Amino acid sequence: MGSGPRVDNRLYIRLPVKIVDQHQILELHPKISIVHLPRQKSRRWCTIEFNSKQDLEEVRDALKKLKINKKRIVVKPFRIPDKNTKTKTKYESEELERLLA
Repeated sequence: MGSGPRVDNRLYIRLPVKIVDQHQILELHPKISIVHLPRQKSRRWCTIEFNSKQDLEEVRDALKKLKINKKRIVVKPFRIPDKNTKTKTKYESEELERLLA
């Protein structure tokens, strides 16, 4: 995700299966309070929100141990993308390395 500021009460999760609806995510753990799904129908990721940081840490540890279809769930801290930072293309990175060499 981006390198912007962290949001302390949200996690980014990516599943090995397609997410059908919010109830599928809410069933993963009882302490998940709000689910934010992307608009795409082929989604496999979402962000989940908690009431407290303590709940977040507890659920994060539980989800890291959980497997769906013998595959793990990817759990990362949610960060707001920084709109002022431009990501360099492969060409720009190679050009910069060539100039610095």
